[in-house]
Amino acid sequence: MSRSVLAGAAVAMALFQLSACTSTDTQVVDTSQPSGLSSGHARNTGTYPNLNIPPKAAASQISDAEKKEKLSELKAAQSSQSAVGGGGKVPNDEALLKKIATTHGQKTLSEIEGK
Repeated sequence: MSRSVLAGAAVAMALFQLSACTSTDTQVVDTSQPSGLSSGHARNTGTYPNLNIPPKAAASQISDAEKKEKLSELKAAQSSQSAVGGGGKVPNDEALLKKIATTHGQKTLSEIEGK
């Protein structure tokens, strides 16, 4: 008697799990073929493309006067930054660089090890 109850429970559980795989959603899916370039595929028009048409610029190009003005602004900003920050020079002393490397390595290891 208990085997038949267990078997019935197993069958009911299996049916419940299988019912989760089915859907009652009645959403309509459009299966028609897309038209034109929206399909993502090449469209045969029966003609060859004309590659001799020059491309159009998206925006107007800057003139030589505008170019010189912007370049002078950039050079002024560069000179003001190098005057404030010392030019961004990197130390070239090999002994100093090796000392920095070893102390940085020790500091990093101590941070990693939690000391």
